Amino acid sequence: MTALESKQALTVLADDAEDTARWMVDRTSGAFETRRLQLLDTVPDVVGYYSEGSAALAADAYMDARWGVGGAFVAAPIVLDRTVKIRRGVAWASDPMSLGDFEMASSRFAKLVRTEMTRPYRDTTLGNGARDGMFVGYKRIARGESCGFCKALAARGAVFKKSTVYFAAHDYCQCTAAAAFVGQPHGPEADVMQYTASKRRRTPAEKAAINDWAASYE
Repeated sequence: MTALESKQALTVLADDAEDTARWMVDRTSGAFETRRLQLLDTVPDVVGYYSEGSAALAADAYMDARWGVGGAFVAAPIVLDRTVKIRRGVAWASDPMSLGDFEMASSRFAKLVRTEMTRPYRDTTLGNGARDGMFVGYKRIARGESCGFCKALAARGAVFKKSTVYFAAHDYCQCTAAAAFVGQPHGPEADVMQYTASKRRRTPAEKAAINDWAASYE
């Protein structure tokens, strides 16, 4: 399975996750606080279910990309415990229900679930790469309709090689990470702006420069 095919499979899984999230909102009943508690009890497990599928896709894609590379290695799915953050997200997503706006709540839950279940795909790629001596870095795989920021980070098929680099992702970001290995042809190393945009913390001047840079890819 190629990186693009794996991303397409993830998109199908994420679409199903969104549908499930919207269905769950529709299935709640009772007063607002009762509905919120129902979602607090169930959404984390649903995110966990889809996260396992996401991580498994990434592990398979990692091994497919590694085919022919020397050294024994077996990629393992990685799903980090984000229960607390997911529950906070549920509290935020359910707020519109207090005003009877179930359409907004459904949209928020779809966004929350898709964002969270996509994360393990990237965590699996980068986590396995951190313990694989043949891993060079990762390439960002963006969609054609991605925002300028994501397109700019994925430009030229750039490979992010620094072990400390952060995978910059906004809410609802659907970019994935594809592994690059020693001995395989791959794109150039990420440039200064791509690395700057991937920092966890940026100065106001850096943020302004990144915004201008990303706008050129819109």
